[in-house]
Amino acid sequence: MSAMDALVREIMSLRKSLDDLDRRLTTSHMTGNIAQIDGNRVRIELMDVNSKTGEKFLSPWVQVQEAAGASSTHFPVKVGDPMRLFSPNGELGSQSIAIRDSYTETAENKAEGTELYIGSNGCVLRFSDGVATIEASSIDFKSKHLTHNGTNIGDTHRHGGVERGGANTNEPH
Repeated sequence: MSAMDALVREIMSLRKSLDDLDRRLTTSHMTGNIAQIDGNRVRIELMDVNSKTGEKFLSPWVQVQEAAGASSTHFPVKVGDPMRLFSPNGELGSQSIAIRDSYTETAENKAEGTELYIGSNGCVLRFSDGVATIEASSIDFKSKHLTHNGTNIGDTHRHGGVERGGANTNEPH
């Protein structure tokens, strides 16, 4: 083999490596919307329908990122929610994870100003300037001991001044 042939082979090898790195970089971080949900796993539509096959390009089944451990969360997702697919090594597969994406025209920010907004399935919590607001069709508190400003308002609270008839009772104590 001549020196020129060796040089050509080396250049071709480098070109192949660059193509592989470019593909992995492109695949390491993709965006799309949730197409299917199965428990805690989702499939994300990553590209529009292929004109040749008529099929959508979907991710494999992947887990949605949540906080785990002593402080954990579970924020349910819905079909159509915007997501990012993160694949650290650039290969779509079991190591890939779905991460919630930011606001879009179809998934707008529902917070007002600088408030903290948490909303799901018709229930909303809003925190702003020291005020917490709950919006829901029904609220159910479950607690062994429930107080308001130091006063017991739970199921074991007692009222003084109870009289028969329509008279008011004293404040709970």
